[in-house]
Amino acid sequence: MTNPRKFLFLQGPASPFLRVLAEALEQRHASVMKVNICLGDVIFWRRQPSVFFSGRESEWPAFLEKLLKKENITDILMLGDGRAKHASAIAVARRLGLHVHIFEHGYLRPDWLTLEPFGMSSQSCFPADPQAIRTLARQCPETVQAAPRYSNNFLRYALYDLAFHIPNVLLGWLAHPYYRAHGPVHPAVEYAGWIGKALTRSARQAKASQLQSLYLGQGAPFFFFPLQLPGDYQIRHHAPTGNLMTIMEAVVASFARHAPAQARLLFKAHPIDNGLNRWPARIAAMAARHGLSDRVDFIDGGNLDILIAASRGVVTVNSTVGLTALQAQVPVIALAPAIYDVPGLTHQASLASFWNAPEPPDPLLLNDLIRAMTGTIQLRGGFLDPQSVADGAQAMAGMLLAPSPLPSEPAAERGKYRYDSEIRAAFA
Repeated sequence: MTNPRKFLFLQGPASPFLRVLAEALEQRHASVMKVNICLGDVIFWRRQPSVFFSGRESEWPAFLEKLLKKENITDILMLGDGRAKHASAIAVARRLGLHVHIFEHGYLRPDWLTLEPFGMSSQSCFPADPQAIRTLARQCPETVQAAPRYSNNFLRYALYDLAFHIPNVLLGWLAHPYYRAHGPVHPAVEYAGWIGKALTRSARQAKASQLQSLYLGQGAPFFFFPLQLPGDYQIRHHAPTGNLMTIMEAVVASFARHAPAQARLLFKAHPIDNGLNRWPARIAAMAARHGLSDRVDFIDGGNLDILIAASRGVVTVNSTVGLTALQAQVPVIALAPAIYDVPGLTHQASLASFWNAPEPPDPLLLNDLIRAMTGTIQLRGGFLDPQSVADGAQAMAGMLLAPSPLPSEPAAERGKYRYDSEIRAAFA
């Protein structure tokens, strides 16, 4: 028995996940092929059928369209919607009337993956209207809260990353002369940053523990801003100004003008920040410019859940940490479109008002949001732990072949850059 669906895979994570997913789809009688864009892609694919694209960026749309038609492709699958080739592939697929599937780490953490049609964040087709979310939730089974089941091994992550990048660095000039890595810095520079962080690990942990104790014991209210990676496409393509530094500066300026005099603001490094952003110096300089040197701090470590629970509110651009905070019943303001940025869940008024009257989330609506998400765009699995890869591949294969209850266009109610004017006004 054959399945008429034929999938074309573009780039995926630096792990065996796409290969295992292809096997899961073939078990369900669908067909799969892949475009390898660099040697790192080949390392983790190691199967047929596949083709190699080694041309210029400008040649990609025509190459892709010809391949889609020749192979009678029905579906395209890719990791994230921000990479240049992925973004143009979505445009080509829409024009040809094909299905597009975007997958990523889960909005829910840990042990979840995301699978959405056509786009994420500002381009998500998931509803942003509270009533639509409630209606969708009624069509989905109750979410089962399970204890974490997979290990997140940093050594495995590092080895997979090296396996992807080393062939590109050593032989890329020969195999794919026009390929450019999607990251903001060269892999060698990033690894140098990680080595530097490893050498200072003990000192950083001690400082983080001391600062966390200070914040938890001082009794003064504080607001919490967990940072994302500046090079993340969630920032570059789905956030106002596309620049994390600009957004951070605007938040500090707003805090200086509008927050209660006794309140403090705590920034936290992303768990896989490579240390190249010089956050301590940059944040200290921001605070000094706005007369807040004694009220703004930066922590590289600490316990995320404890800091969220102790804070008066969480400021985020569009991080999944916002959803974690809502689940802890802590007020959240999302400065860019996020799957959870919905009236009744996040603060909907100005950033200026958030410092004095943050809006708490509606627990019933939050339950409906999570139920609707787990029934449509979230699935159990991961990219690293072997069992998480196997479980995620099986679950994703089933979801890919099932009819999607979501529309194929972004939710009209999701304001693209609701806080853009307020952020830009900080520099007027």
